[in-house]
Amino acid sequence: MNAMRLVAGILWPSFLVACGMEVLVFALVDPINTFCGADALRMSRQGVYTGAFFVFWLMAAASSACTVLLAGPAMPGQPDAPAGTTSP
Repeated sequence: MNAMRLVAGILWPSFLVACGMEVLVFALVDPINTFCGADALRMSRQGVYTGAFFVFWLMAAASSACTVLLAGPAMPGQPDAPAGTTSP
């Protein structure tokens, strides 16, 4: 898999997860009515939404990157498939 497809395979699913998390979290929480440090940073409600989205996206991208790393090809000298399975 080339590098561009690998990056797209990490960022696109994590973007969709971040969108879902944004909807779920901020359907229940109003950032202005909760203390989350936005007052100290003088952030508006929209600024909190934007910052939270990028934090959600970063966390989901890290998860996707770990999955790609762990699902990568086997190390030299190790079999690709578990014992007892056949490959076509």
